[in-house]
Amino acid sequence: MRKLTLLLCLPLLFSCGGNSSEKTESGNILENLSFTVDTVLIDAGEDFFVLNSGLGAKVISEDGNTLYFFERDPLNLVEVDLNSLRLVRKTPFQKEGPDGIGSYLLGFQVSGKEELFIHGFNTLGKYNFKGEKTENLNIMPEGIDKLLAENLYQIYGKAIFDFEKYRIFSQPSGEEFKEKELFIIDPSTKTLRRKSVPEMKAVNEFSGTLTTISRETKMVRYFGVGNYISLENGQIFLSAGSMSGLYRFDIGTDSLTFIPIQHQKFPNRMQVKVNNLPTDEAEFREDRRKVFAELNYMEPLWDETRKMYLRLGKKTFLGEKQGDPSKFEVFLFAYDEDFKVLGETKIEGLKQVPENYFWKNGKLWSYVNVEDELGFAVMEFTF
Repeated sequence: MRKLTLLLCLPLLFSCGGNSSEKTESGNILENLSFTVDTVLIDAGEDFFVLNSGLGAKVISEDGNTLYFFERDPLNLVEVDLNSLRLVRKTPFQKEGPDGIGSYLLGFQVSGKEELFIHGFNTLGKYNFKGEKTENLNIMPEGIDKLLAENLYQIYGKAIFDFEKYRIFSQPSGEEFKEKELFIIDPSTKTLRRKSVPEMKAVNEFSGTLTTISRETKMVRYFGVGNYISLENGQIFLSAGSMSGLYRFDIGTDSLTFIPIQHQKFPNRMQVKVNNLPTDEAEFREDRRKVFAELNYMEPLWDETRKMYLRLGKKTFLGEKQGDPSKFEVFLFAYDEDFKVLGETKIEGLKQVPENYFWKNGKLWSYVNVEDELGFAVMEFTF
């Protein structure tokens, strides 16, 4: 096992020095937050990892011991043991043909029964660990205009599969879907239930699309906040970068609730105003700068060790000129199972936002590419 110990000094990610947050008297469990960092490398043995597209979509097994991700060219499902830090196996998958998963992977899930749910731009299905498609889930649910239903990405671009109850949760995107809704689709009957999620309009409110035409070339540029759907601790969550509140769908009770999370030290909703359809390059850039510089909340992740939800937030300060590096501020929030705020703080000393991260044994693992080798910065937070 190869391991690099870099206490507080990992280049580009951390600054060396103190990293305790300011003290408060509000019962904030993160008021004395500190952290240390190790970097670990995954041993590929006689093989090697193809990381030219980064880590991409990933899955962590329920016990937290196994990482799954796909290499894109050639297309392989990669299985990594996170305890021994070694490559376990690679399994070839097909892009085209009856078992194909498409040319671009949007996401996937792994069930305890060794099944996979995979969705791409034009593919949705269940697969086994041999790379064989066991069920086509390209379902056109009833009650949707046929022209909309033909666009698989708009309906299923953000999708979660419930293996136990055999249904798909989806948050449709696109201007054609005027109302913000959570779709619950039964593939066996092709029936659709809709749940209104009006607070998710906070995604559109803080986005902008600039369309320019030069001769016969049309160019569309977009900026916006995060729009998340995730499965954590047996619950489905919908959240947006522009607000602290979120929707929780309880799979057991089949109920949807909006939780208006209230922080004390940080804003709970963006207050800037932007033009959603700018016609001027300067206005587009300025609005993008304003939105990125606001506190952008990320999705909550369940920390099984601490029995609480932990959530990162970020502020991005874009460079003055194109090509100038951005600067970042990173925040940490802690909640109990009912999303009562337990702690909130800016993480002093963290200079970049953790990339493609997850929690394991109470530590945050963030993907890093170390000279084209698969690595993780493992951050241990003390609070």
